[in-house]
Amino acid sequence: MRNTEGVRALALLVLLTVATPALADPPSQQAVADERLSEAKDRYQKGVEAYSQGRFKDSVDLFLAADRLSPSAPLSFNIARAYEKLGDDSGALRWYRDYVRRAGNAPNVGDVAKLVTHFEGKLQAKGVQQLTVLSEPAGATVVVDQAPVGVTPWTGDLQPGTHHVVLTLRGYGDSASDVELSPERARDLTVTLTAAPSPAAAAAPAAVAQPTSPPPTQAPPPATDRESGGGLGVWPWVALGAGGLTLGGALAFELMRQSSEKAAKEEQTQVGYKEEFDKMESRRTTARVLAAVGGSLVVLGGVLLVVDLTGKKSEKVGSLAVSAGPGELGASFRGNF
Repeated sequence: MRNTEGVRALALLVLLTVATPALADPPSQQAVADERLSEAKDRYQKGVEAYSQGRFKDSVDLFLAADRLSPSAPLSFNIARAYEKLGDDSGALRWYRDYVRRAGNAPNVGDVAKLVTHFEGKLQAKGVQQLTVLSEPAGATVVVDQAPVGVTPWTGDLQPGTHHVVLTLRGYGDSASDVELSPERARDLTVTLTAAPSPAAAAAPAAVAQPTSPPPTQAPPPATDRESGGGLGVWPWVALGAGGLTLGGALAFELMRQSSEKAAKEEQTQVGYKEEFDKMESRRTTARVLAAVGGSLVVLGGVLLVVDLTGKKSEKVGSLAVSAGPGELGASFRGNF
């Protein structure tokens, strides 16, 4: 019936209006930057409180979290002081050296350089010395003497001598270097990676001879007559079931995110902490996307079910098309109304 088909089309328009906010555009870069800065300040203040209370391990964790959100030279200095209070010579040396890199011509760079020399001596007495590997862009996998050790920026304690360092990053050519690490001084290795050449374009296909006359145009198939009954069959239930499963997946990833957050707080090493933190961020994003998609599918299934129930007396079936893609959901309906 024409009125019934009109109700279907109106319901689908309402669906698009409801589903669109769930897949709204992400916040602007400035909004994201402001949020990260606000969170970094909060972590910093909590780190200062922990340091003043003698909870130096907590202060290290909080300062490191703030530095990941908004890196700065003062944070490097605070992290080094906290490690020094913990008696961690390697951690103190790493972050005092990081402060010297970041601070530029700050008035106290000379005093901090003396602290660097002091802790280099501490490591020398233990039979090791510190190597830092930096790359542009960052995030390259670091392989030292054929053993993967982390990603750039990476710092580790090695025995003095020659070490073979390889950097790998998808989209860039590998970089290999032999580094001589002296017993007395820590060393930086800075590498600028070169973008890998793009693959050669595929050969163009051979020209195909054109027919002398265009092929006959096929008429579209006529609408399918059917008896009174459910207009959309199982599709409303498929949408509802898929939505429920997707929401269940969102819940699972949220639980996994909480587990990664807990593991990150308990991690004792910087590399381990970064791995767990990256897992937490990835699982949080996946949970949010699944929740948005699952919610949209549930709404879609509900609206389709209403449309199906109100259209049981129609004599012809319209055509329904639903499409989904990254960041968008679309639907169209064609019928007589």
